[in-house]
Amino acid sequence: MSINNKWIKAEEGLDNSVIYIDEEGNKLIRHWKSFEDQPISEASTRSWRNNNPGNHIMGPFARKNGAIGSAGKIPTKGNKELKFAVFPDSTTGRKVQALRLKEGDMYIDLTLNEFVRKYTGVKTRDPDTEEVINYRKAIKFFTKFDMDRTIRSLNEEEYALLLDAMKKHEGWREGREEYIECKKILGVDTKNNGSITAFLVGTPESHIWISKNEAIALAERGALQAIVIHCTNFTYLRPKHGKTPFRKLLRSTQTI
Repeated sequence: MSINNKWIKAEEGLDNSVIYIDEEGNKLIRHWKSFEDQPISEASTRSWRNNNPGNHIMGPFARKNGAIGSAGKIPTKGNKELKFAVFPDSTTGRKVQALRLKEGDMYIDLTLNEFVRKYTGVKTRDPDTEEVINYRKAIKFFTKFDMDRTIRSLNEEEYALLLDAMKKHEGWREGREEYIECKKILGVDTKNNGSITAFLVGTPESHIWISKNEAIALAERGALQAIVIHCTNFTYLRPKHGKTPFRKLLRSTQTI
């Protein structure tokens, strides 16, 4: 799916999905499974859903470099809850991954063998874990590098190969995307007592009148630029913050 919206916010959705939101409230949902009974081995990966090929945690580094939200809990010891960062696009996610390895002195002077241990969080005196062993094998297989080389020693082409190998090992399997357009309210119609009965929604080029109940249903799905207000005996809509007040959209004032 080719969607060119500029996503400014991301949040965790139902069933391991990730929801991207733009300035107009349009949404892109990246689903974990394409259909209910899809095997987990074929479902989309967290790295793809988050545009995060390095599976970086959400923290100061990720925020400073363009993260727009977080999704997916990271297993940790203790009570500290960590989540994976979500980036607005895969290009940003890859740039962050590249920057993380070369920024400062955390990884750049480590050999590839040493780097894998630190990157996966293994403490200095602890033995190699199965994850470390498999990660090294993946890097060796995909790059054919001497694992005693340091990250600093890699030229740009070799560095790109390392990032590709990490992406493959971390998992990058695409899945189903669902785009939900957040329709604009262009006009309102009222009864004699001033209560709104219908809304004109869409664009100046393509629009349609819908009933109040239809508009409420759209807004509850996040597909209309309005907020649902539930009172004891009735439900109504009000415009989102910064949008045109409904009183200025009365049928008699429309220029569409």
